[in-house]
Amino acid sequence: MARDAEDPADGVFRHHFRAFFAGGILSLTRLATGFVRIKYVALVLGTAGVGFLSQATQLQLLGISIASFSMGVGIINRMGAIGPDDRERERRLLATAFTSELALNLTLVIGALLFSRQLVDAVFGAEALSRSAISTFDIMAVVFSVPLSVLASGYLESVFFADGRYDLYVRASVWATVLGFLATLGIIAWWRLPGAFWSVFASSALLMGSFLFFVRRLRPLEDLFHVGFDRSEANALVRFSIATLVSGVLVPTARLWVGSRVISTFGIDANGLLAVPFAVNAYYTPFLMNALWGRMHPAVTRVGSSAEGRRELTTALRLTVGLATAAIVAILFLKDLLVPIAYSRAFLPATQLLPMQLFGDFFYFVAFPFTVYVLGISRLRVYLVAWISYAIVAVGAAIALIPIFGLVGVPAGYALSNALGAAAAIGWLVSRRDEGLSTTLLIVAAGLAVVAIQSWLAWRGELYVVQGVIFLATSATVLTTLWKAR
Repeated sequence: MARDAEDPADGVFRHHFRAFFAGGILSLTRLATGFVRIKYVALVLGTAGVGFLSQATQLQLLGISIASFSMGVGIINRMGAIGPDDRERERRLLATAFTSELALNLTLVIGALLFSRQLVDAVFGAEALSRSAISTFDIMAVVFSVPLSVLASGYLESVFFADGRYDLYVRASVWATVLGFLATLGIIAWWRLPGAFWSVFASSALLMGSFLFFVRRLRPLEDLFHVGFDRSEANALVRFSIATLVSGVLVPTARLWVGSRVISTFGIDANGLLAVPFAVNAYYTPFLMNALWGRMHPAVTRVGSSAEGRRELTTALRLTVGLATAAIVAILFLKDLLVPIAYSRAFLPATQLLPMQLFGDFFYFVAFPFTVYVLGISRLRVYLVAWISYAIVAVGAAIALIPIFGLVGVPAGYALSNALGAAAAIGWLVSRRDEGLSTTLLIVAAGLAVVAIQSWLAWRGELYVVQGVIFLATSATVLTTLWKAR
């Protein structure tokens, strides 16, 4: 039978698999460089330094969300709607997005400079800097990094995705990751803790430079950086921006607020330990999530709410859950080895946080494809409500559970929020009763059972042989399934 006559689901899977593979190359590069960087920072700066840098990273993420106004998704959706034949309208769209983000970045930087003391006190505490080598000027380096990151991740990245050139995005990101890694090691070696803050700025500058180099293959730079404003395009962008901005701001704001509560309750070293599960999450989740944005979101944007769109969702969900299960059980089995290697033995108490964090991550990977889907079909209110509910439950539960479980209460709060989101997503999927529903539910249930058992054993610190068997069996099953279905 001809290839064109095959089951459409097979073609969808192949496209998703290629996207996951390309994203995997980028994620592995980030994982390898991040592994060495974390180890180096932990040895040179200690738990307190990691705690400071964790807050700085969340501050940068919050600034990026605000200064980009989360226009990236809107740019992808609007470029998809305009199509490649109307270059003049596309040029007006890009000019509107660039001009708006430029104005927002200038406003943010000026505001941060005028209210620098209040900003520092809110993020780090009024007395934190008095006992460290960090100055307000060093913290401003993180603020100065925001416009550079916005230009790359909040603007140019959207052009790569909208043009279907996920491959160029991966190449640009790999170069930026390697160069940023080398710059970070050099700056910290020379400048210690203040250098860690300036390394954030250097990495953002290198990311922007790399994106500029590769995006020239898609558009002349003068078409991308043209000042102008079109009211109709601005209105269309704002619809998406408000929804994605709220979600983009909520997560780093929630982590900043919870981090400040942890610092005030347990001290800065405890926040350094809490940075470990957050860092683990940050390094392995892009391996699974990048393909959803690079493949699933543009595809759903084109086909809308249809059987084909839900096929994209189902395929992405199955693949994400399978890979997430394998990744989670592997990290749980190796956690007592990975944490001292990645950080130092001073961070070993953080291993007690990982079982709860990773158990909650499984539910996150179940729910996340649905948020990408509703954004692709322009159900912005649903997307907004989902992220607001997630942040409120996560923060509220974390604050409530800290007095009961101590530092473990933070990942427990996120796990509860993720579980509720996953339950709502699966409930919606069941209500649609699409073809292949039973297989999808079986994959999710099997993944949950395996992750739950491994998380419990890792929490108890028991039966390492059984944990190893689960790790090997799960990895073999997932790899064999992917190979057969490739």
